[in-house]
Amino acid sequence: MQKYFISKEEFKNQRITSDDVFHITNVLRSKVGDSFIVSDMNEEYLVEITELNKKSVCFKIVKEIFNNNELPVQVTIFQGYPKGDKIEDIIKHGTELGAFSFVPTLMKRSVVKLDDSKIKNKTERFSKIAKEAAEQSFRKIVPNVEIKQFKEIDFSDYDIKILCYEESAKQNELINFKKTLKALKLNQKVAVLIGPEGGIEDKELDELIQKGFIPCALGGRILRTETASMYVLSAISYELELKS
Repeated sequence: MQKYFISKEEFKNQRITSDDVFHITNVLRSKVGDSFIVSDMNEEYLVEITELNKKSVCFKIVKEIFNNNELPVQVTIFQGYPKGDKIEDIIKHGTELGAFSFVPTLMKRSVVKLDDSKIKNKTERFSKIAKEAAEQSFRKIVPNVEIKQFKEIDFSDYDIKILCYEESAKQNELINFKKTLKALKLNQKVAVLIGPEGGIEDKELDELIQKGFIPCALGGRILRTETASMYVLSAISYELELKS
C-alpha cells in the first residue's frame, strides 16, 4: 500500500495539495474509495479517498496505524561529498536502511564545489529523494538532509562517533567497529563519517580523532565511498534489531 508524508496543514484539512496529487491521480490512477497511508511524521493513518481532481485529493480517516519501523538509535551519515550522482544513491538507500539524517560534507578532497545557489537546489533535490525513499520503505520520519562544509560541523551532540577509515583495514585493525556496535545503547545519537573518493586529509583526520571519532575498518576489504554507509547501517540494524 502506498504511503505519503504530508504537511500538518494537509493532515488537519484532510486534503492533499502537494506534488503527491499528480502521483495519486496520474501514476497510481487512484479513484474515490481507494486507500493509502498518510503521515505528518508524528501520527499515521489509513485513509480513504473521498474526492479527487487535478489539484487536490480529499480523504477521510479509517484508522490509526502504529509504526515502529525506525532504528533504535539515531544515525547521522556525514558523507564526504562524492563525484557524480553517488550522493543520491547514498541518501536513497541509506533512508531505506534507517538513517536518521544526512549531511553531505564538503571536505578537502571533495572534487565537487558548490556555491549557495547550488547548495539550495541540491538540498531540495536530496530532500525529495529522502521523502520518496521513506515512503517506499514505510519509515515513520523523513530523514533531514543538510549540506555543510566540514569546518562548520559541530559533532559535540553525538554519543558515538564512527570514522570509516580504510587505512585501519590495511593495517589489519578489525576490532574497533565490532566493539563500537556492541557498546551502542537505545536512543543514542550516532555520527558516522565517511570520506570522499580521495579519502580524508591528514589534518581532518587528526581533528576528527581529537573530537572523539573512532577509526573503524569495515571488514578486511576496501569499500567504495558510496558503499560504506550501507555497510554501517546494515551492521547496526543486525546488532540492534535482528541479533538475538
